Amino acid sequence: MTNEKQPYLNTDFKKPKPRKVGRSEYLTERDSQVLKYLWRWKVSSTASVHEAINKISSQYSTYKILDKLERSGFITSQFDWQDQFYVWFLTSKGFYVIKKNLEDLAEDGFLSENHNHDRLVQAFHFGEWVSFQSPQVIFWTEQEMRRFDVSDYPDWVPKSKEHRPDGYTRIIGDKKQWTLAFEVELSTKRMAKYESTMQFYKHARQINRVYWLVADNHTKEQIIRAKACVNDESFNYHVFIDLTDFRKNGWDAVIVNERSERVHTLRENMQEISGDFYRELMGQLKGSSTVSVHLNKLKVLGKSKT
Repeated sequence: MTNEKQPYLNTDFKKPKPRKVGRSEYLTERDSQVLKYLWRWKVSSTASVHEAINKISSQYSTYKILDKLERSGFITSQFDWQDQFYVWFLTSKGFYVIKKNLEDLAEDGFLSENHNHDRLVQAFHFGEWVSFQSPQVIFWTEQEMRRFDVSDYPDWVPKSKEHRPDGYTRIIGDKKQWTLAFEVELSTKRMAKYESTMQFYKHARQINRVYWLVADNHTKEQIIRAKACVNDESFNYHVFIDLTDFRKNGWDAVIVNERSERVHTLRENMQEISGDFYRELMGQLKGSSTVSVHLNKLKVLGKSKT
């Protein structure tokens, strides 16, 4: 769930050393893909950019692409001392370069409000689809919800700014088309906030399921109480994944329902929803979830030690 806050201004970050400006500001098509990727997901690890855009090349070559863009002032990197990770994100220069390639925006913007939250959103929302991208799986990110007018939203999501989840996914399965909402909760919010959110989901007929990534059981119980307060009698509509389990196991993390009953793993659930095309894309990946690329903490990957 996204809060309205000021852009991320945490000063507890390691600032990169001053460096020479890159020789050329010419942008390749791949450079533009990187900038669009960082705008859409707000922040990203080197490993995530590599997996999404440049995995036919070496990991170190992906780092060098990012390094060149940083030297030219299109993107920047920061290190979070508390959680010990690097992320990349756009600068104002990078945003205004790609803005002309975006449809008319209702609101300009590109900054992350919380780097840790947003990298978890990317891991939860985009997940393993980063490795096996398909035209049958479509994403509508919180960035897009915020920046576009509701009239420009796709038909498969609620055309409302009453509530913005952390992302929507459309899966065109063999038997049915599914709209899934994703929420990342790192702390417990006021009951009134959850009641408002539950009212939104209660009446959002286009949404087939809501996935909550929760940091603790107290947060889950607060959400379930709010659901009862608005007289929402749905079952297996709101489902929950434990953050610790997800960090460790990715899509092999367990989903539980409102009664704390095990429903599926995320992998089993996505396979059931998708049907045959999932198996054709991903095969059997149990125990080797690529969700970890989004949470990779390193800035430089694949550099030779010689």
